[in-house]
Amino acid sequence: MTLANVITVLRLLCIPFLLVLFFHGPLWLFYALLATVLVSDLADGALARVQRQVTELGKTLDPLADKALFLSLLLALVIRGDLSVWVLIAFAVPQGGLLVGALWLRWRTGRWVIIEARLLGKTASTLLSVGLVIVVLAPVLGALIAEIGRWLLYGGVALSYGAMLDYMLVARRQCGELRRERGAQL
Repeated sequence: MTLANVITVLRLLCIPFLLVLFFHGPLWLFYALLATVLVSDLADGALARVQRQVTELGKTLDPLADKALFLSLLLALVIRGDLSVWVLIAFAVPQGGLLVGALWLRWRTGRWVIIEARLLGKTASTLLSVGLVIVVLAPVLGALIAEIGRWLLYGGVALSYGAMLDYMLVARRQCGELRRERGAQL
């Protein structure tokens, strides 16, 4: 358990507190904790790379923490009435597809196949983060800015489908490499 992985676990543990603060306030504390969580998302990866402590656990936990945060905030925004439920569903579909794919690969190969973050996935995640922050800040920023945030969010959701396809292609390639290594059919 490296320091970067501890930071990632702490990000996951902050999600329930974020949700309580989102609905029950104080909002300034919600915004402060959200900012801390988002900055720590950047910090844990940078720290792991600088300390040369990039681990398989970190490669798994970091995207899991991101997706859990996104799903939680999207659900909160749907409940508050700021977003349509279709946005939550549209986001959940490729994430569910990736989870099913990872489990299938585990079953077929007998090991966890870890695919490092890729540019399309990082871009989708960035758009989702920025869009979510803007929509969450709608009470402070105003309706026009919130609408821009929604469109960034929609773009992030759309790109997540492209990222899912990209990860599927990489997984297919890795399965081919495993097949050649083992000399057996996967």
